[in-house]
Amino acid sequence: MQLQIYQAWRRQGGVGGRRHRIVMGPVDVILVACLTLCLVAIGVGLDRMYPVVRPSLSHALHDDLPVRPYPDCADAHDANVFDIPAGSAAYTIDQDPDRDGLACERF
Repeated sequence: MQLQIYQAWRRQGGVGGRRHRIVMGPVDVILVACLTLCLVAIGVGLDRMYPVVRPSLSHALHDDLPVRPYPDCADAHDANVFDIPAGSAAYTIDQDPDRDGLACERF
């Protein structure tokens, strides 16, 4: 019995035997193509449903990003602007060192 198993194994390309080429039939080719198309469709759908997950670089290149009217407190003070409240468009947290809700305070 073991001899028959060994001979069958050698015929199928065991150690030192012929190497067989993997041949895909037409059904296998169709299945692989369908699987590939499904994965592409899922990837495109997820990209459109959740664009925030991977923001594009083109957004960073546009000029629609908010511009601070006063880049630092020295510019605000030169324009006679003091005590910018937290709800203002000119307020930034880095210009409020004591975190009390007023940026560029008069000292």
